[in-house]
Amino acid sequence: MRRAPSTFALVLGLVAAALLLALVLASGLQRRFGKQVMGDSYGRLALATALAADELASRPQDPAAREVLVSLHLLGVHVSSAQPPAPSVRRIAPALTAVARTVGLLLGDPSRVVATQTPDSQLWVRSTRDPGRWIVLRAPSYRPRLLDSALLVSLLAGLIALAAAGLAARLLTRPLERLAAQAPALLAGAPIDAGLDGSPREVRRLAATIGETGERLRAVALERELMLAGISHDLRTPLARLRLALELGDASDPLRRQAMVADLEELDSALGQCLAFVREGRDEALQATDLATLAGQLLALRQQPDEWQLEGPSELTTLVRPTLLRRALGNLMDNAERYGAPPFAVTLDRQVGALELRVSDRGPGASPELLARLGQPFLRGDAARGGGGSGLGLSIAARAARLHGGDLVLANRPGGGFVARLRLPFAAP
Repeated sequence: MRRAPSTFALVLGLVAAALLLALVLASGLQRRFGKQVMGDSYGRLALATALAADELASRPQDPAAREVLVSLHLLGVHVSSAQPPAPSVRRIAPALTAVARTVGLLLGDPSRVVATQTPDSQLWVRSTRDPGRWIVLRAPSYRPRLLDSALLVSLLAGLIALAAAGLAARLLTRPLERLAAQAPALLAGAPIDAGLDGSPREVRRLAATIGETGERLRAVALERELMLAGISHDLRTPLARLRLALELGDASDPLRRQAMVADLEELDSALGQCLAFVREGRDEALQATDLATLAGQLLALRQQPDEWQLEGPSELTTLVRPTLLRRALGNLMDNAERYGAPPFAVTLDRQVGALELRVSDRGPGASPELLARLGQPFLRGDAARGGGGSGLGLSIAARAARLHGGDLVLANRPGGGFVARLRLPFAAP
């Protein structure tokens, strides 16, 4: 398998490429504008020199003119009656071409200016006084030195760009390296280390997300441990009763068989609650459901339906996960019958942007110590309210409320009793 490049290498390459591109563009622009500036400035100077030399050449009898011409000759400017040499195979320097173009434009006749490279750069300007006379200006070639200088500057600029790219890449990747080193500790629940202070906002956000993910994973692992422990505890007692009944030969006794069937139903109920707790119901699609009809169906399935009352509007349709909500409401009603006392009531209440399903009873209620812990998985209210159960009913109801974007509120009723409020956001179908 091909090894993927590191983030440092990718960032370094990206920054280096960007700086190199900027350097190339800057060099190209500098050459372009430099050629224009050189052509304009040196063109005017070359034209002035050529006109002055032409004027001096037209006065051969003037000793001062001859002396100045000798001085100009030493500086590379002389008068020639020969014709400019034929163009050589060597490419004429762009700067000399720009100077010749400027001189031709200023003279108003570009044909009077010829640029040659034989081997030095020369600019030939035809005299205005004598068409057979040419003013020759020698332009020494600085190309080798310019090329060496350009290479040196490019090398230095490349090294500086590489160093800058390395520094930028290190500044960008160092927080990621520190985060990678701290990720196991964050998943284990350790707080965010101070070494991440000053890191980019995205890195700190990622660290916080890793910590939250670790907390959720630990919560899920704890729930699974509690579920396995609860299943083991809930199954052990009815299985022991079944084993004892089979060993005593109670299968022939109708009453004993009925007790065995009750044990099997208890086993099935405990397993069903555990499966419902694990599956969550997150994958169930939202459907338009009449909560009044759903609650009425659940009331009709109670063993003592006359002990229950349904209060609220005759129709209340909203978008919910019907199977999950049915299980949650059924668990609240089971808890009310198991730990409370009649009369029982299911109340539907439509509010602004929300709705509330209340399941209440007139039992002894829950102690303040237990009330703060109700809803935790496998926590039973036996000590305060008597009875059995798997300890998952309220946990499933609370999770159903959260999956709908609501919450479950548990409280004692004034005057005695207990009430569970399932608050859900109202979503019109």
